[in-house]
Amino acid sequence: MSKQKMLAEFITGDIISYIMEDQNLPLIEAMRRFYASETFAKLVDSETGLYLESSPYVYDIFKAELENGKLVQLEV
Repeated sequence: MSKQKMLAEFITGDIISYIMEDQNLPLIEAMRRFYASETFAKLVDSETGLYLESSPYVYDIFKAELENGKLVQLEV
């Protein structure tokens, strides 16, 4: 397994846990929501480099996507 895939999997696991806790959802529903998101697509796209960021940072992007109905660029 490549380093990029391994990092993306670790982040994905963290985010699914965050979703389950914050939204009080079962595992399958949390997985469905994250895997269907634009954030997940960017996370597994090696060209974005998102897999190099922290899990909380990626989760903030996911939450912003949910709030806005689409992926938005967060201000740094």
